[in-house]
Amino acid sequence: MAKSFTLKEESSKIWSLTFDLAGEKVNKLSKTVMAEFEELLPQLEKLNADALVLLSGKPGNFIAGADIEMFAELKSPDDGVALCMRGHGIFNRWEDLPYPTVSAIDGAALGGGCELSLASTAIVMSTDPGARIGLPEVMLGIVPGLGGCVRLPRKVGLAMALDMILTSKQLNGERAYKGGLTEALIQKENFREDALTWTTKNLTALQKSREGVRLAKEPKLGGMGGAVGAVMEKTPIGRAIILKKAREGVLSKTKGHYPAPLEAISVLHDTGARYGTRLQGKDRERAIAREARSFGKLAVSEVSKNLVRLFFLTEGVKKSKGLPPGVLAELKKVGGGGVLGAGVMGGGIAHLFADKGLPIRMKDLNPAALSLGVTQASRIFKKQVSRKRMNPRQAIQKLNLISPVLDYSGFNSCDIVIEAIIEKMDIKKKVLAELEGYVGERCYIASNTSSLSITEMQKALKHPERFAGMHFFNPVAKMPLIEVIRGEKTSDETVSAIFELSKKLGKTPIVVKDAPGFLVNRLLLPYMNEATWLLADGAPITDVDRVLLAFGMPMGPIELIDEVGIDVGEKVAHILHEGFGARMVPAPFNEKIVKAERLGKKNGKGFYVYENQGRDRKFDPAVYEILGLTPHAGAVSDEEILDRCLLPMINEASRCLEEKIVASASEVDLGMIMGTGFPPFRGGLLRYADSLGAKTIVEKLEKFHTRFGARYEPSPALVKRAQNSVRFYP
Repeated sequence: MAKSFTLKEESSKIWSLTFDLAGEKVNKLSKTVMAEFEELLPQLEKLNADALVLLSGKPGNFIAGADIEMFAELKSPDDGVALCMRGHGIFNRWEDLPYPTVSAIDGAALGGGCELSLASTAIVMSTDPGARIGLPEVMLGIVPGLGGCVRLPRKVGLAMALDMILTSKQLNGERAYKGGLTEALIQKENFREDALTWTTKNLTALQKSREGVRLAKEPKLGGMGGAVGAVMEKTPIGRAIILKKAREGVLSKTKGHYPAPLEAISVLHDTGARYGTRLQGKDRERAIAREARSFGKLAVSEVSKNLVRLFFLTEGVKKSKGLPPGVLAELKKVGGGGVLGAGVMGGGIAHLFADKGLPIRMKDLNPAALSLGVTQASRIFKKQVSRKRMNPRQAIQKLNLISPVLDYSGFNSCDIVIEAIIEKMDIKKKVLAELEGYVGERCYIASNTSSLSITEMQKALKHPERFAGMHFFNPVAKMPLIEVIRGEKTSDETVSAIFELSKKLGKTPIVVKDAPGFLVNRLLLPYMNEATWLLADGAPITDVDRVLLAFGMPMGPIELIDEVGIDVGEKVAHILHEGFGARMVPAPFNEKIVKAERLGKKNGKGFYVYENQGRDRKFDPAVYEILGLTPHAGAVSDEEILDRCLLPMINEASRCLEEKIVASASEVDLGMIMGTGFPPFRGGLLRYADSLGAKTIVEKLEKFHTRFGARYEPSPALVKRAQNSVRFYP
């Protein structure tokens, strides 16, 4: 096996150590790599060097982090502690080398990659947009386990360390340099040579840095800088306030469902995390041992196991081509495109293309509509600028990639055109047939429809094989899922091309068979529908939302109806009722609300009332008069509210697997997490179903079936699972 590290003397006593993991696209810290690194340390400790620069042999990557497979293999907290302590021993020896070390980052330095860099004397980063540094461990349900909780606050202060650890925030080179995390920002051109030159020129400063003289910029202590920030960070009372506020923020956001951020705060508290010189000796040993204990405890928790499973699901998508195993298709690269319709969705899709550097033509029927579409895209870019994800110049450059047009000029050069017009089949078919005459022979065509049949739309096209569904979720910029819908005549090439484009746009795609509602809406509509049926039995609107929020959903089902648009949900509900019959009969209340001209958040009134441009939501009791209801607290138990909303989704998911709407339970779970916000810590809808057991689910469904009829009739496939004690996951 090829060695991963290459040691070379670049000039007199200036050495480089290049990490290039053989057979992998990215560098990661596996057990094998760590063993190899450990074997190398005695040689490094005896090296006649003035400085050593750590580099990567992988373009666009420094170290992606630890090999997640190691976490999946852990069986007990002690296993996790042992794994951490071995890593700490290696990183401590790196930190204690008798000469300065410099981590030269020209790519992603995440997790263990960031922590190894923090153990270096200095960090220099490239200006390349792909260069970023951060600690994403809480996204896996764990805390940083190789010194991130110990070394980061010493370098950037407690407030900034908390911000990075608790939010998994990743900083580009400029932000890392300005925040005092890195010692230098180096142009991406000629980065390797310039990093070595910087090291040579700064040998004296690097040596002083080892002795406690700061070389990096001073961070803004307390998150604000100045005297007040210094007082907050440098006094016990100030640090206690910072930690208290951080804890309150985490609880407000996670409702306590995710233990890792809270545990990270405890680690920082117990280790006396603060701005200052590096820890050494027994202080360092005590701090890293405390960090390791938390890592070990969390790594074997069910929350972490579920989040790690989700990580592997998303990694699987990155490697997939969207086709069944063994099926290959010619793959044409998709670059620039076009979008028909400049509404909220059209403008959002145009922004997405432009944000990824892809030119996009946006067509509508009148200048006013086009202006709204461009405004929609511009608004999103402005938010990105305000959050420092890009500068104003970059935003303008990206916005200029959107070309608003009133005709089909330029569409003959598009690689793909996405139709995003009104959800009416006859209009879509007419527009698609017209479009086909203006695009090239190799242009893919997609419809951004939430529920209409792709197979039916194909009937309007001369070349239906190049047509598929590409269902974006609203808001396009935030929602990570795209459903790639395969019609009866869609070719493998088309499916794979749109699947790859979806990944290029930064989204997570799943391939779905054409059927009413596809996957996500087919499962989501029974959930929202049953939430409104509960109102008929006296459950207050606020109780229904409260119970599902406590379960971990990002918003309650009634609020979600408002968010989607009550009129939109009503249309989709009737499409599903038409497709699936009595089990999808819509509750009568949405129609009453629509007739009262309450359409949800978009016009400021729905089941709730929205003020301050939708930012403030409050309950309006007048809605009960419109519905003709008199609810009262406790009319329906919390347990029944939860079961009646969730069990129909599980029941319908079982049917979807039987009908091969998607290929596996994991795709159901990925779709529900990415498309609806189903709680990731629960592992997905069908992981949750397995935690209940098919027998329990069927017993509850049968009781509800007796009370409420066809909406709860257990699917034959689910009944069979219950009879044979078969789980959705092996």
